[in-house]
Amino acid sequence: MDGMRGMGEQVIGLLFPRGCAGCDSPDEVLCASCRRLFECRVSHPLASLLMGRWHACGWYQGSMRHAILSWKDHGDEECDRPFGDALCRLSKTSGTVAYLREHASDLPVLVVPAPSSRASMRRRGRRHMWPVAKRLADYLRAETGLPVVPCEVLASRGVQRKSVQMTGVSQRSQRLKGHVAVLPSVALRERRVILVDDIVTSGATMRRCVEALRREGAEVVTVLTLAHTPKHA
Repeated sequence: MDGMRGMGEQVIGLLFPRGCAGCDSPDEVLCASCRRLFECRVSHPLASLLMGRWHACGWYQGSMRHAILSWKDHGDEECDRPFGDALCRLSKTSGTVAYLREHASDLPVLVVPAPSSRASMRRRGRRHMWPVAKRLADYLRAETGLPVVPCEVLASRGVQRKSVQMTGVSQRSQRLKGHVAVLPSVALRERRVILVDDIVTSGATMRRCVEALRREGAEVVTVLTLAHTPKHA
């Protein structure tokens, strides 16, 4: 069955060759030039994090923006791997790997994806951050020797509009107020958490997620995200 599926994918690739998700260069999922856009680390302080800073792979603009939208909202699942790899590299360059090694614990480290609304998940047909979170967890486990596991912890309730469609910190904060919750079946006390997200715009979503995790006793190490929206965007 797997062999037939592989042959089918090869035939489809020959008949309908794909282009780079970012710039449409032929026969590439994400070309070398676009991959380099995910290696321009952006970092900002956030006092509620153990490391004191959150990090993005690069800026949400140009070909990088196009690639993320192709993956996130247009079903380009082949980008799961390169985007997961981008967060793995970011975990290294941001010092997250070194921090986990220096603060080793027997308790599992949780890699937690930021939540999507139910409407968004229905529209996309999947939890788009889950494969990326799993890949990062596998990488951190291999690099540190620690128990690192991906975990669905957060839920988004009653959110109607996309964060990137809203303007201003106050609007985004109001959008999420009371709508980010920790699932009742998950015990977080004294658990270290790495939050992962696709895009940070104003930071309102990220802060609400961190607050929700910390209210349940979690220690949030840092936040790793694919892209950060420039202030002028």
